[in-house]
Amino acid sequence: MRVIFLICFLFSFNSFASPVQGLTKYGEGQMSVMFWDLYKAELFGKTSSYQADTPPVALKITYLRDIDKVDLIEATLDQWVHIGYENEAIPNWASQLEQIWPDIKEGSQLTIRVHPDGTSDFYDATSKIGNMNDPQFGKAFLAIWLSEKTSEPELRAQLIGEKK
Repeated sequence: MRVIFLICFLFSFNSFASPVQGLTKYGEGQMSVMFWDLYKAELFGKTSSYQADTPPVALKITYLRDIDKVDLIEATLDQWVHIGYENEAIPNWASQLEQIWPDIKEGSQLTIRVHPDGTSDFYDATSKIGNMNDPQFGKAFLAIWLSEKTSEPELRAQLIGEKK
């Protein structure tokens, strides 16, 4: 009996399912500001090519420098302003993100997976770190990169597979 428990215990550490498992990679790109490389982003989805508003979809970001979570949340809020996104839940979302997101270190990964019901899960490189139950959040968050009003249209084109 102890052997079975030990085997189950050992294998439980390897049971993390990737948040992009079962999805197709649409594209990737890198975000840089002046001469600073900030992150590499990759977009995944269920269809064979990008189709807007067709979850599940996942955005994986690998950070290339340290970023304080307060600065990351502020950048998220700034990008919603830039694309003209308004929602009365934004202050609540920011508060939830403060509880979910860690301070970012160079090499850290954050992945969001938006499910067909609109809920979203956040992952670091090894595990799920939190979720957002508001079905409007995932679409709003992805709009930062995928909206035609994004501040980074070249990165958007790379992510959705329009530009290599």
